Amino acid sequence: MLYALRVAPLVLIPTGTYHPCVSDQPRPSAAERLLDTAARLFYARGVSNVGINEIIARAGVARMTLYHHFPSKEALVKAVLERRLAERDEWLAQAHGMADEPLGRMLAVFDLFIEWAETPDFRGSPLVTATFELGGQLNAARPYAQAHAKNVEEYFRRQAQEAGLRDPAGLAVQLTMLLEGASVYVVVTGDTKAAELAKSAAASLIAGAADD
Repeated sequence: MLYALRVAPLVLIPTGTYHPCVSDQPRPSAAERLLDTAARLFYARGVSNVGINEIIARAGVARMTLYHHFPSKEALVKAVLERRLAERDEWLAQAHGMADEPLGRMLAVFDLFIEWAETPDFRGSPLVTATFELGGQLNAARPYAQAHAKNVEEYFRRQAQEAGLRDPAGLAVQLTMLLEGASVYVVVTGDTKAAELAKSAAASLIAGAADD
């Protein structure tokens, strides 16, 4: 007798957002699954449009498990923001390893941005997006977005100083504004070529700071 072969459906993991470990690695813990699920859903649809019930269902955990790790949705949002900030720091570390000299390291940040902007689910910086969405004076996301901006600015400043460029602090602010502004522009217009233009503009700023 012939038996039909049942094939498990292919699960596609979105690019550009935080994604869990691949199938040949140990299954993540319940807390990690909750964070992974919440991070993807918050990035795709916004914090206010995602409920606890959906997060629980998609993460495959019990309600009591969620509240054991995260007493409230606000606590889960904070944990996701902390995760996102750590991811952005890892992003800078990746750029640092892509070149052997400071000028190349600065432009490597824009190379990674180009790659990220071209992913189908790109919605800009998750920290900046959350800051706009949550709003208000007691904005939970703003301190994380500010910390990320400062980290990027400091990274550019250190590389510019090592390269002997003029006014490293001023150049760092310009490059950070260019990077964050280009991210918003890509989201608003859908024009991913803007990321390449941002790198070209960054190269011009760097070259101008190197002129005698």
